[in-house]
Parts: sequence; C-alpha cells; structure tokens
Amino acid sequence: MFNNKINKIIIFSFILKFAAIVLLHEKNLSNEWLVLMNNFQEYQSYSYYVFDGRAIPSSYMPPLYFIFLLLTKIISFELFNYIYLIYFFQLIFSTISVLLFYLICKNFLSENYSILGSFIFSIFPLLVFSCTLISSASLQLLLYLLFFNLYLNILIRNSTKINFIYLILVSSLCLLLRGEFLIIFLFSLFYLVVCDSKKITYVTISLIFSLLIISPYILRNYNNTGKLHIINVSGYALWKGNNQLSKVEGFGEPLNPAVRYKWPEIEEFNSLYKKLDRIEQNNKYEINRDKIFFNEATRNIIQEKKKYLILYLKKFVSYLFLDLNSSNKNYYNFIHTIPVLIFSTLSFPGMILAVKKSINREKIYLILMIFLISALLSLFFILPRYKITIIGFQIIFSLYFIEYVFNKFKRK
Repeated sequence: MFNNKINKIIIFSFILKFAAIVLLHEKNLSNEWLVLMNNFQEYQSYSYYVFDGRAIPSSYMPPLYFIFLLLTKIISFELFNYIYLIYFFQLIFSTISVLLFYLICKNFLSENYSILGSFIFSIFPLLVFSCTLISSASLQLLLYLLFFNLYLNILIRNSTKINFIYLILVSSLCLLLRGEFLIIFLFSLFYLVVCDSKKITYVTISLIFSLLIISPYILRNYNNTGKLHIINVSGYALWKGNNQLSKVEGFGEPLNPAVRYKWPEIEEFNSLYKKLDRIEQNNKYEINRDKIFFNEATRNIIQEKKKYLILYLKKFVSYLFLDLNSSNKNYYNFIHTIPVLIFSTLSFPGMILAVKKSINREKIYLILMIFLISALLSLFFILPRYKITIIGFQIIFSLYFIEYVFNKFKRK
C-alpha cells in the first residue's frame, strides 16, 4: 500500500520507541492524572478537588486523556498492571503518527525527502522521549497530525463531504484534549473560508457539529458551575506564566502548601493566598479559583507591561528555538538540543524560500500555524514537551530548504 521504505521506517520507529519505553518508562501515574483516577475510583466522579469527603465536579483538566486512562484500566480487567497497557497504546499512537507525518510531508516535499523527513520524525529524540511519559503527548500528536492531514486534503484537493465528517470527529476529540485547540480550529476554519468562500456552508456545519458532539460535556460543566466551557484552567495557566517569579517555563510552586513558605519573595503572594483560602468550597470552586488567577495575571501584566512583554518575547523565541534558562536537568543534553536547534534554525530559510518560490495556500497555512501556536502558547508558559506540536512543521520546512540547496548544487 505504501512505499516499502516508509513501512521499514514505521517498523523501526516501533522498535526504537519500544526500547525507549522499556528503559525510561514511568512506573506509576503521577500529578493530576493520579489524583483524578483516585478520586474517580473513590467517589465515582471526575473530580480534582475533594472537600470534607465531597468531590467537586472538575473541568480543570481536559477529559479525553482521562477517559483514555479509564478505558485502559477497564480493558486491563485488573489481570495485569494497566500501566503497561497505557504504554502499549501510546506506542501505537506514536507509530501511526509517523505514517500521518509522511502523508503530510508529501504535500510539500518530493517522495525521497518525504521518506527522509519521516525517518527524522521517527527518531527525533523529543518525540521518542515523549513516548516514555504517561501524558497526553502521544495522543495529542496523533490527533493533531490526523487533523492537519485531513485539513490539508480539504484545503489542497477540494475533498468531498466525507473528509469534513472525519474532520468534525477528529476536531471534537482534539477539543476535549487540549485547550488551545479551539483557537487552532477556529483559525483553520476561517482560513478555509478565506481561501474558498464556497466552503462557508461546510465550515459552518463543521463548527456546529463539532460543538454538538462535545455538548454533553459542556452541558455537564454548565449544570455544575453555571458557566459554558470545555476546560477551566486558562486563568491559572496565564498566572503561572505571568507572575513575579515566572520564567519561560512558568512558576507555580507557591501554591504547593509544602513549599508555600520557603520562598524569600513570599510576600508577593500573600494576597493571592488569602483570596484562594476564602473561596467557597462548592461546585463553583474551580471557576472562582481560576478567576482569581486570571485577575492576578492581568493585573501583573498591566502594571508591568515592559517586563511581561519581554518575558512574552522570551517565551516566543524559546518555543521556536530553545529555552536558554530551562530548569529541566535533561534539557541541555546534546541529543536533544542539537536536533532541535538544527531544524528550528533551518526552518526559517525554508519558510522564506517556500513563500518566495511559489505562494500557495497550504504553505502559507503551515507557516501561519507555526507562528499562531507559538504566539498562543507564549501567552502562558512553555514546557519542553510543548515543542512536539510544531517540530514536525519545522522539519518539513528545513527539508524544503535542504532539498532546494542540494538540487541547486546538483545542477551545477
């Protein structure tokens, strides 16, 4: 069905990532996922906070990865450690992502360079390492690549109704997985109308039906809180990336009671602590909590515009290239930094060349998407794994530049 070379790359990718999982895998759930799973088991409720034995219905984390964890646990039938089953599914997600990336590459590169791009994508250290984490990264990569592949088929080939149906289904899943996808989705639909106004009916239907599919979850949140929303973490995320101690990767440690009083700058957070401690512990707890964080963050930004503008630009550049001040102990490993720097840097002459050589809607879309995602995430904070969203696009434009240069020298 596919080029024999891409089949071999997919098999090699599976083996490589399997080895990485065996060597580096996490043995248990951690952080929010552990809390959510434990609370569901004890209270039969999707809840993060519990007060006096009462679980508060949560919308703090997007629900799709939690649903995946829950279904995986059910499938395991308690016969074996379901952590291994989680990794098995994430390995499958990551392997399929290589094939999807190959299909996207073929819209921009020759067959040989599409194969090369797929190989680079399959062994890219950041993407291999993401498979060793119990996180939504592998599922996100799969769904995002599926969305972009479907979208490009519609954009380039004027695809039929079935592609829009698939796009609706995939978009609905993405909306339940990542908060920023709503902006990506709306922009993509707007861009489609700009490129072809005849598609406005399909675009409108796609938006309506995507929201209808996830409406049970939205209504669940409304019934519990009185607010229509998918997730409820934007205020906290904005504050974490824009408080007095924030760096590129944010700062949220003062909220941890165990370390609340160890920071020398603690006075700057006292008013925040008092506001959080006064929140009524009812179904609107998360809504009111997030509102406090949002107000604190916007106040910081308004009062010190220059400081947070500079921080925003640092986050933007760090996301496109590399965070020079990361606290992650493995961040500066040359196995990670060298490929990230190479493809982040080469993607820029590739983008310039792509526009200069022939302006078409798919190239412009991919370039705009790189900068839209970078600008959007930089409003909040940048963690190393966030790079997986755009690194594939950067690989494509890097190879576009390399292919052009190689062919030019070949002709000489």
